[in-house]
Amino acid sequence: NSAQGSGAAAGSGFVIDDSGHIVTNHHVIADAQLITVSFYNGIEAEAKLVGDDDDSDLAVIQVDNMPDGVVPLPLGDSDKVQVGQWVVAIGNPFELSGSMTIGIVSALGRAIESGFTPFSIPQAIQTDAAINPGNSGGPLLSLSGEVIGVNAQIATGGQVAANAGVGFAIPSNIVRRIVPA
Repeated sequence: NSAQGSGAAAGSGFVIDDSGHIVTNHHVIADAQLITVSFYNGIEAEAKLVGDDDDSDLAVIQVDNMPDGVVPLPLGDSDKVQVGQWVVAIGNPFELSGSMTIGIVSALGRAIESGFTPFSIPQAIQTDAAINPGNSGGPLLSLSGEVIGVNAQIATGGQVAANAGVGFAIPSNIVRRIVPA
């Protein structure tokens, strides 16, 4: 999806139900005046903001009509994730749509800054799957295809904003608690 406000921003997201609800990061849609979702098949649709939470850096947007063939992704149980587990990150790094990378869970239980409030997001999943600008809001998947996290941040060492082998995802169990509200 891409959000356009005073400038343009791009990120990722994933469909969570048959009603057109899509999860992304708050920082992807923050201050957006127009939100456009580009589906895998090239179809674009305008979305409306349903709700967002800057404390958890999560947002829900909705499109009125989903294209044929678009199905929701199931949420997995992030409490069952283990260090060393293989994971897949899907998104639009550097606006290269439909990119997929693979890696492992390299650590669990990290606290990451929300970026908007003084609160930290607990129990973040650390991965070495390549996550870059534009992957934000996209799913971190188990090999069985369940969303175990929402890709949110990368560690860059203060250098270039690109993958340095340390990325962080908001756990799916936080998504499960925050998104319905």
